[in-house]
Amino acid sequence: MVLQKIFVSLRILLFIIVPASLTSTRVLANDTLIVDKHGQLSVQGNKIVDKNGDPVALHGMCLYWSQWKGQFYNYDCIQWLRDNWKCTVVRASMGVESGGYLTNPETEKTKIMTVINACIDLGIYVIIDWHDHYAQRHRDQSIAFFEEMASTYNGIPNIIYEIYNEPWGSVSWADSVKPYADSVAKHIRAIDSVNLILVGSPNWSQDVDVAANNPLAYKNIAYTLHFYAATHKQWLRNKATTALNRGAALFVSECGTTESSGTGIIDSAETSTWMQFMTAGKISWCNWSIADLTETSAALKPGASADGWWLDSDISISGLLIRRKLREAYELSTASVWTMSETPQNFTLRQNYPNPFNPSTIIQYQVPSIGIVTLKIYDILGREVAALVNEEKRLGKYDVQWNASNMPSGVYFYRLHAGSFIETKRMILLK
Repeated sequence: MVLQKIFVSLRILLFIIVPASLTSTRVLANDTLIVDKHGQLSVQGNKIVDKNGDPVALHGMCLYWSQWKGQFYNYDCIQWLRDNWKCTVVRASMGVESGGYLTNPETEKTKIMTVINACIDLGIYVIIDWHDHYAQRHRDQSIAFFEEMASTYNGIPNIIYEIYNEPWGSVSWADSVKPYADSVAKHIRAIDSVNLILVGSPNWSQDVDVAANNPLAYKNIAYTLHFYAATHKQWLRNKATTALNRGAALFVSECGTTESSGTGIIDSAETSTWMQFMTAGKISWCNWSIADLTETSAALKPGASADGWWLDSDISISGLLIRRKLREAYELSTASVWTMSETPQNFTLRQNYPNPFNPSTIIQYQVPSIGIVTLKIYDILGREVAALVNEEKRLGKYDVQWNASNMPSGVYFYRLHAGSFIETKRMILLK
């Protein structure tokens, strides 16, 4: 394991090296902690927004049922998910029945708090998930648990409460799930008045349209939508759209690339369709799951290390797909869109189309005085891949086209150089 960590560390070091002229651009996931950036989350209309009132979408992984794969509930694993997989949220799925919290409350609670504390230290969000299919039968235990969590973590913006995983069986929203959720939310709100509460709905958290038609009265409530791409298709997106149109905020706290059983085929095309739907709606998501199992929804292969440092050979087909989606989502959420500056001392580069960059993109730049101007593109390793401008320019604003049709998707930097001033910006190219 020590040799493996050294090898992976060298790979990461090679991945992030850029020339000295590009060091003004930061590329590491933990340069700006996500919670420092977004702060306290809340619900406005049908969107989850950050401390500035801007819509925000989180992207991350679910840990598997705590009583069966508790070895992954550790600091090193969470740090690897943040730094290597680019997770901005982790869902701690505390099993309740089948040897979980009801049988071993202190053991399972300790696992959950280990993850919570790691997420707080690492500056990402964490979902405290009461991972139960029959939560209405365990209301008193749930209330006691969430009262303790709220008392312990009240006022810490990293915290998200998920009070019902997936209502299972022939239960109704009005008669069963909502009364339970109302009771648990009431006890949380008596202690913690602000942190986000996620609420499941009948039929394995798919009846979000029903919940949206008869919502809870508390503030900062979002409803969980769960899908597995090979089973749940446009009909479920239609239900989600209905819920959004009724004013409900949604959070996909569990989704998979496979059939709803967690096994079977991986539907990459439908996964991409779901990703596009969630991106367009600024909907947060967590993939199921971090576990070393043979089932196709598991992100890791059997025997994978419990503390991260996974090589590609340790990761399943689904895991590789989701890791790529997480990295793309992270780069998309952190890539800046720049506006023109009239300050004569500064150069500002502006892309005329929203990120991600198109294969053919117009870059607009400003020159504050006459002189030789260069505008070059570099890849993540600092290699020059295009020289767009290298000539004398007068004061003014200019457009130049970068045709990247022959370039692979990924992170690039563009650098404007005039006189003694150099400014570098980051962009993401997705095809």
